[in-house]
Amino acid sequence: MNWLIVLIAVAFLYWFFILRQGRLDFWKVAAQNPDAAYDHFVSASCWEVFADGLPENYRSLVPKSDWVGPFRLLVPKLGGKQIVVFGKHPEYEQSQNIFLQNIST
Repeated sequence: MNWLIVLIAVAFLYWFFILRQGRLDFWKVAAQNPDAAYDHFVSASCWEVFADGLPENYRSLVPKSDWVGPFRLLVPKLGGKQIVVFGKHPEYEQSQNIFLQNIST
Protein backbone atom coordinates (compact mmCIF):
# COMPACT_ATOMS: atom_id res chain seq x y z
CA MET A 1 0.00 0.00 0.00
CA ASN A 2 2.84 2.41 0.80
CA TRP A 3 4.39 1.82 -2.62
CA LEU A 4 1.12 2.92 -4.24
CA ILE A 5 1.19 6.22 -2.34
CA VAL A 6 4.83 6.75 -3.31
CA LEU A 7 4.04 5.94 -6.96
CA ILE A 8 1.17 8.43 -7.01
CA ALA A 9 3.34 11.10 -5.38
CA VAL A 10 6.15 10.54 -7.90
CA ALA A 11 3.70 10.66 -10.81
CA PHE A 12 2.22 13.92 -9.50
CA LEU A 13 5.65 15.50 -9.02
CA TYR A 14 6.71 14.40 -12.51
CA TRP A 15 3.59 15.96 -13.97
CA PHE A 16 3.90 19.14 -11.88
CA PHE A 17 7.55 19.86 -12.65
CA ILE A 18 8.13 18.22 -16.05
CA LEU A 19 4.96 17.84 -18.09
CA ARG A 20 2.93 20.80 -16.87
CA GLN A 21 3.64 23.87 -18.94
CA GLY A 22 3.68 27.44 -17.76
CA ARG A 23 5.63 29.40 -15.20
CA LEU A 24 4.22 29.08 -11.74
CA ASP A 25 5.52 32.51 -10.68
CA PHE A 26 3.79 34.16 -13.64
CA TRP A 27 0.46 32.49 -12.94
CA LYS A 28 0.63 33.42 -9.25
CA VAL A 29 1.08 37.09 -10.17
CA ALA A 30 -1.64 36.82 -12.84
CA ALA A 31 -4.01 35.35 -10.24
CA GLN A 32 -3.24 38.27 -7.90
CA ASN A 33 -3.81 40.79 -10.74
CA PRO A 34 -6.42 39.11 -12.95
CA ASP A 35 -7.81 42.26 -14.56
CA ALA A 36 -4.34 43.43 -15.59
CA ALA A 37 -3.49 39.92 -16.79
CA TYR A 38 -6.65 39.82 -18.91
CA ASP A 39 -5.78 43.18 -20.48
CA HIS A 40 -2.29 41.89 -21.18
CA PHE A 41 -3.59 38.68 -22.77
CA VAL A 42 -6.01 40.39 -25.13
CA SER A 43 -3.43 42.99 -26.18
CA ALA A 44 -0.80 40.46 -27.32
CA SER A 45 -1.11 38.15 -30.33
CA CYS A 46 0.81 35.38 -28.57
CA TRP A 47 -2.19 34.71 -26.31
CA GLU A 48 -5.53 33.24 -27.30
CA VAL A 49 -8.31 33.97 -24.83
CA PHE A 50 -11.64 32.19 -24.69
CA ALA A 51 -14.03 34.08 -22.42
CA ASP A 52 -17.08 31.92 -23.06
CA GLY A 53 -15.59 28.48 -22.56
CA LEU A 54 -13.73 26.34 -25.04
CA PRO A 55 -15.40 25.83 -28.41
CA GLU A 56 -15.62 22.26 -29.66
CA ASN A 57 -13.05 22.96 -32.37
CA TYR A 58 -10.59 24.79 -30.12
CA ARG A 59 -7.68 22.53 -31.14
CA SER A 60 -8.05 23.70 -34.74
CA LEU A 61 -7.69 27.27 -33.44
CA VAL A 62 -4.84 26.52 -31.03
CA PRO A 63 -3.01 23.39 -32.22
CA LYS A 64 -1.18 21.54 -29.46
CA SER A 65 2.07 21.64 -31.45
CA ASP A 66 2.18 25.48 -31.32
CA TRP A 67 0.18 26.47 -28.25
CA VAL A 68 0.44 25.62 -24.55
CA GLY A 69 -2.49 25.51 -22.21
CA PRO A 70 -5.24 25.62 -21.30
CA PHE A 71 -4.75 27.91 -18.34
CA ARG A 72 -7.74 29.21 -16.42
CA LEU A 73 -8.17 32.53 -14.66
CA LEU A 74 -11.12 34.23 -12.93
CA VAL A 75 -11.45 37.84 -14.10
CA PRO A 76 -13.42 40.22 -11.85
CA LYS A 77 -13.86 42.91 -14.53
CA LEU A 78 -15.77 40.35 -16.60
CA GLY A 79 -18.18 39.72 -13.74
CA GLY A 80 -16.05 36.99 -12.20
CA LYS A 81 -16.08 34.99 -15.42
CA GLN A 82 -13.46 32.30 -15.87
CA ILE A 83 -11.39 32.70 -19.01
CA VAL A 84 -9.35 30.01 -20.72
CA VAL A 85 -5.95 31.10 -22.03
CA PHE A 86 -3.46 29.52 -24.43
CA GLY A 87 0.05 30.83 -25.12
CA LYS A 88 1.80 30.55 -28.48
CA HIS A 89 5.13 28.83 -28.05
CA PRO A 90 7.79 30.35 -27.70
CA GLU A 91 6.47 33.96 -27.88
CA TYR A 92 4.35 33.72 -24.76
CA GLU A 93 7.47 33.35 -22.58
CA GLN A 94 8.69 36.85 -23.46
CA SER A 95 5.17 38.17 -22.92
CA GLN A 96 5.17 36.65 -19.43
CA ASN A 97 8.44 38.45 -18.64
CA ILE A 98 7.01 41.76 -19.88
CA PHE A 99 3.90 41.35 -17.74
CA LEU A 100 5.97 40.55 -14.64
CA GLN A 101 8.17 43.61 -15.25
CA ASN A 102 5.17 45.89 -15.74
CA ILE A 103 3.44 44.63 -12.60
CA SER A 104 6.55 45.00 -10.45
CA THR A 105 6.98 48.69 -11.33
